[in-house]
Amino acid sequence: MMEKQNIQDLLSAHGIRKTTFRVELLEVFIESKYGLSFKDIKDKVISTKDKVTIYRALDAFLEKGLIHKVPATSNISKYALCPEECSEETHKHDHAHFICNQCGNTFCMDEVELPVFKNIKGYEIKKSKLTLEGDCPDCISGTDQ
Repeated sequence: MMEKQNIQDLLSAHGIRKTTFRVELLEVFIESKYGLSFKDIKDKVISTKDKVTIYRALDAFLEKGLIHKVPATSNISKYALCPEECSEETHKHDHAHFICNQCGNTFCMDEVELPVFKNIKGYEIKKSKLTLEGDCPDCISGTDQ
């Protein structure tokens, strides 16, 4: 796990205030193997249960390039930590996402490269997304997450 000083440095590097809650929230993202919903986050954090505080921190993390939204099977938003090269100006998410049919968790698949598409007759492609679905290793083996 990343040390508290490194977490505070990461927040500073993204121009995010270093409150006790935001340090804790970043720790939750660093420790997570999969995308987190608001409910997941609220259940994991200790320093606040205030919805407005949590949503404001998520908005700041999104805006500054620290986290990104990941797909889910429902209309619930899920969030995951961005790669180091993301910033406020540039979000780089050239990877697939995997949604487990059993546990419903969404995993970033950094090892899967997205195909490159050339612009097609009058269409200007800005970004592409690849979502894979199936069963994650923990669900296949029957171990709890």
